[in-house]
Amino acid sequence: MIRFENIKKSFGDRTILKGISFEIREGEIVFILGMSGTGKSVSLKNIVGLLKPDSGKIYIDGEEISSYTEEQMFPIRKKCGMVFQHPALFDSMTVFENIAFGLRRLEQLPEEQVKERVQECLRLVNLGNIGDKRPVEISYGMQKRVSLARTLALNPRILLFDEPTTGLDPVTTNAINDLIQDLSRRLKTTSLVVSHDMHCALDIADRIIVLDQGYILEEGTPEELTKSSVPLVKDFLEEALEAKWGRSLM
Repeated sequence: MIRFENIKKSFGDRTILKGISFEIREGEIVFILGMSGTGKSVSLKNIVGLLKPDSGKIYIDGEEISSYTEEQMFPIRKKCGMVFQHPALFDSMTVFENIAFGLRRLEQLPEEQVKERVQECLRLVNLGNIGDKRPVEISYGMQKRVSLARTLALNPRILLFDEPTTGLDPVTTNAINDLIQDLSRRLKTTSLVVSHDMHCALDIADRIIVLDQGYILEEGTPEELTKSSVPLVKDFLEEALEAKWGRSLM
């Protein structure tokens, strides 16, 4: 469904991606892990055309998109729903209006259908009757879920998450992870999650890709990565175990 072939991306004299290749199959939950500045978010933005690779090819559903114009990217973006690190809700709008925004602007549905779809999406993210509240009146974790509901409203086949649990407490982090897994399975979407949290990845990922200094350092299932001898991967595993059990692997 998503395939990178030798993708390179630089900003000035700094090369972020140095020729990475990977494939994500339909229906998978795949985590891209790595330290800050290793190209995780840059990879997501290349998928939806917010950035263009300097070289290499990107395929979505077998369609090579890396040189597409803005107009050509429109149907590709309709397949993809991107959930950013911060909720980015409109403070002047209610929760209902935030979720309905894309439906009204892009789908031009009758208002009754908009209302039904908004309520359906609120139920999908386990939120009750908060449609009339404004973002400042709900918790940050709830704002994250509203942001996800807004993305789901347009029925994307691919969900792209950029650090979805940043700034959340452990309980809310687990709830968001459970939600990502549940929605991916229930709605049969393909989910790509950019994160630095190995604990989250081990819990819900089908596969994990570890980036470091512009290269793919390791790739495999959670079980395969727990047996890794690569120092950075072992460091991630150490932090994940300490976060879960409060003790070290050593």
